[in-house]
Amino acid sequence: MFIDSDTVSEFKSEDGAVHVIERRCKLDVDAPRLLKRIAGVDYVYFIQKNSLNRRDRTLQIEARNETFSSRVIINEFCCYTVS
Repeated sequence: MFIDSDTVSEFKSEDGAVHVIERRCKLDVDAPRLLKRIAGVDYVYFIQKNSLNRRDRTLQIEARNETFSSRVIINEFCCYTVS
């Protein structure tokens, strides 16, 4: 379940065609309390970067794991376009 997010960085082009925002997101994992204690975490954190390009009519969303980045690598990339 999504809990919270903080904006890490944000960029807007002068003409407003490009908007890039990077957030640090906090999720509550649906797992038993004992399992969370064994893993040593109550929440999972990840970095999400959204890049909207109105000229190209694209939205790119990139997400990467932050909590277990030294043990587990999770990268997600989605690209949406309008034709």
